[in-house]
Amino acid sequence: MILANYKKLARFFTAVLLIGISSLIVNASQLKGEWKLVEAKLDGEKVVYSGEIKTTLEFGKGRKMFGNSGCNRYTTTYRLKAKRISFEPFISTKMACREEEGKQEGVFFSVIERVDRYRIKGKFLTLSDGSEENVLRFVRKI
Repeated sequence: MILANYKKLARFFTAVLLIGISSLIVNASQLKGEWKLVEAKLDGEKVVYSGEIKTTLEFGKGRKMFGNSGCNRYTTTYRLKAKRISFEPFISTKMACREEEGKQEGVFFSVIERVDRYRIKGKFLTLSDGSEENVLRFVRKI
């Protein structure tokens, strides 16, 4: 009787573990592809972007994320846990930037270093620190 209960309990925990792993895979697959920044908030202030400055992120294989921060290229790795996201330190090129590009890039890195949550709704990806004071909103590029 006790052994039967342990077997049921083991099957239950195995099912829970498999559901958790499959949800991480689904979430990671939803992130795959390239996203273009359309809105940002730093310390509660909306930041207006020039549509000509390209700030992107792309989720690739092996938990890799890379893109353009407004002027320079960057790369990092990321981890997902439920609706949480974390990043390893960013590696970036150090090209000379126009003033407007440099400002946009500065805001991007200031916000993304605070990010710990993500949400996908329709074609939009929102990264935030949970307070809604620091937010990056992207649209999926097709």
